[in-house]
Amino acid sequence: MLTLIVANGELTGTTGLSNLVARADLILAVDGGANHCRRLGIVPDALIGDLDSITPTVLEEFREKAVAIHRHPPRKDATDLELALDLAMARGAQEVFLLAGLGGRWDMSLANLLLAAGEKYKTLNFTVLGPDCVMHILHPGEPYSLGGVTGQTVSLLPLQGDVHGLTLRGFEYPLKDATLCFGSTRGVSNVLLDPAATIQLRSGVLLCIRLDPL
Repeated sequence: MLTLIVANGELTGTTGLSNLVARADLILAVDGGANHCRRLGIVPDALIGDLDSITPTVLEEFREKAVAIHRHPPRKDATDLELALDLAMARGAQEVFLLAGLGGRWDMSLANLLLAAGEKYKTLNFTVLGPDCVMHILHPGEPYSLGGVTGQTVSLLPLQGDVHGLTLRGFEYPLKDATLCFGSTRGVSNVLLDPAATIQLRSGVLLCIRLDPL
């Protein structure tokens, strides 16, 4: 089940979004993300959050269109995005794309990435669509087929301690059963040699960042 979550961060690039919207089984707007949905002509299945960032006219319009509204109090122990991810999981999400989850506030951007890497979301195939990049949260398991284009810059950053058993195929700097230490810059600025490149790890959580080609 593919879920598209539209958050309230910066929204600059929307290439391929119409295809993603068409494929989505569930679309969730996270508070002010509803304003982005309105501008993009997207009617979400549900709106979730404390609703302090959505404009009143957009809220009323989506209410009239029978969008499910999950309103939470401003004083709570989870961000609106965490509430949205929990809702997506409860609805059976397997693949999640996060749009407008970066930019605006450093604390929120970092919190969103670390949230996506959390233990309770490890079963999700999680992709973050940034303004100039695509990010993937990778967990141990089968080789991950990266996609992308030849010559594209790819950086790999451990998120929860060291990553062990890292194997890269189809890269300018390949690795086989290597350890990538937390805080190391060893994984920064690798280059795709093959669009069919793969990444596999035995333990840890890895943030894979594909920079948009120039």
